Amino acid sequence: MAIMNKMRENTHVILFILLVLFVLSMTIGGLVGGADITSILSGHKPDMVLSVNDEDISYDQYSNIRQQQFENFRQQKQKEPAGYELQQLEDQIFESVVRDVLIKQLIDKMGIAVSRNEIKFHIFENPPEFLRSNPNFADSTGKFDIQKYQAALSDNRNNNYWLMVENYLAGSLPFEKIHQEVLSSVFVTDQEVREDFIKRNQKAKVKYLFFDPNSYKIEDAEITEKEIENYYKKNKEEYHEGEKRKIQYLLFELKPSESDTNEIKEFAFSLLDSIKQGVNFGDLAKNYSDDGGSAVNGGDLGFFEKGMMVKPFEEASFTAKKGDVVGPVLTQHGFHIIKIEDKKVEDGKEKVKARHILLNIKPSRNTIETVRDDANYFAEVAAEEGFSQAVINEHLAPDTTIFFSRSGFLPGLGMQKRISDAVFNAKVGKASRVYYIEDRGYLIYEVTEIQKEGTKPLAEVEAMIKNTIRREKQIELAGADCRKFREKITSPESFETLAAQDSLKIEETDFFAMSGFIRGVGKDTKFIGTAFGLSQDEISGPVKGTRGYYLIKLVEKQEINESLFDLQKNALKIDLLDNKRQTAYSNWYNDLKEKAEIIDNRYKFF
Repeated sequence: MAIMNKMRENTHVILFILLVLFVLSMTIGGLVGGADITSILSGHKPDMVLSVNDEDISYDQYSNIRQQQFENFRQQKQKEPAGYELQQLEDQIFESVVRDVLIKQLIDKMGIAVSRNEIKFHIFENPPEFLRSNPNFADSTGKFDIQKYQAALSDNRNNNYWLMVENYLAGSLPFEKIHQEVLSSVFVTDQEVREDFIKRNQKAKVKYLFFDPNSYKIEDAEITEKEIENYYKKNKEEYHEGEKRKIQYLLFELKPSESDTNEIKEFAFSLLDSIKQGVNFGDLAKNYSDDGGSAVNGGDLGFFEKGMMVKPFEEASFTAKKGDVVGPVLTQHGFHIIKIEDKKVEDGKEKVKARHILLNIKPSRNTIETVRDDANYFAEVAAEEGFSQAVINEHLAPDTTIFFSRSGFLPGLGMQKRISDAVFNAKVGKASRVYYIEDRGYLIYEVTEIQKEGTKPLAEVEAMIKNTIRREKQIELAGADCRKFREKITSPESFETLAAQDSLKIEETDFFAMSGFIRGVGKDTKFIGTAFGLSQDEISGPVKGTRGYYLIKLVEKQEINESLFDLQKNALKIDLLDNKRQTAYSNWYNDLKEKAEIIDNRYKFF
């Protein structure tokens, strides 16, 4: 009975885990929130966030998924997604929805179904991993206990739980069938295993001569206009660029007001008073300091010398005496309260040991609301009168960007993918809605110019082409000298003799593997491949590597350890098979996605 009671006690946790596992597929299938999207026959609804092959995902459906994934993030990380993590999470949500819709469409097209007996088999005979790893079904060592599991199956009080498991399997097993179908033709041969072992374990040592292109000087006069023009004509595709746009924008910045600053300063003085009255400094630091790194240690900064802290902090610390508590000290980080715990001179340098409480100066809720209201007001005016006229009426000075491409980067604003997407879907002269940029403020923009895609003019890329031609000529000269030298070599011994006569320096490597890195050469596949193809004392022909030309002489190539291979080959085969399966599935899915028609309207809603 204990296991049953524990399961009922943990029902909310178990149900949440199951919800996380299949909320995405249920939402896409129309089971959670909104109408069944498979019933949409043609056209796109106004609230469409995403469309995959004319199958629309509405705002409500996408928002349900998004909110669930954001909640998962908060529970796992114990914080709000922000910055790069926020963008990464948004992209992961988008990709997961696209993937599930595409595969669900394929399942429907192929008529893949799951029978009642299949579901029962997986529940009774082949429990999925989330059940096998459930601590309620574990023995004292943490391993899956089949008897506990079967007891839970036979208890009628758990019927609702097992119904949810059945629903999850009904949705997930068709995806698993597709997955197995894709991977059914993937296998690894014994020869592939042996080759992989050799690549990882066999090592070689070589001597080599390097003919460095950088040692050949090519003057500008040696590069003709005709050469530049011919190169430009033959390689125009290299200088093709996509559409670019220019915007003017207003950023209503989130800056702390004078009142915000004074409020933080007053709070700093109140903490200082508490310390003087005997409240423990370390406890206050743990509870109030915005310096997370030191707060967990009661604000302890350890010993530091001059030059390690910002100037106002340093001056206050080195001026104060041991035992003093000073502050508030204002720096670019905020207000500091500093406690001097010790002082010493070490190696002729004065050092201070201190604790501190940092209070960042942030805009208050009232300030944020005021800035947001100002941005919303301007957006309303701009929508009615136009961005440029609204700027004049409100006596504001917008910033203007240079032309930029659809890379997600906005000049002056940094990486802002969702805003960049919106810019490249906007009309010229139409004011945007308000966009929040984390920790910076609220943005309204207007597209002012569009530069159509095309080839960059020769004048713009001439200097780049000249450098490319110069490099090609340098490589040609290095190759010519390499070939001349190789023609003079008549025996393995003459390699060193001739190099000495020509004052050329022969380098010798350490032992390196096929998959390894060579000091002085790098991970040059042509160099490494040539080296392992040589016999003892054999000298290669000219090798054009990534940095220049080489002549390579094999010094030694180790034989593989057959006993070690016998020990590792089974594990290697498993690793290779896993890698090949991942690659095969990734290639299959990327091809499926490439052929799909996907419309991304997230910029309109989020």
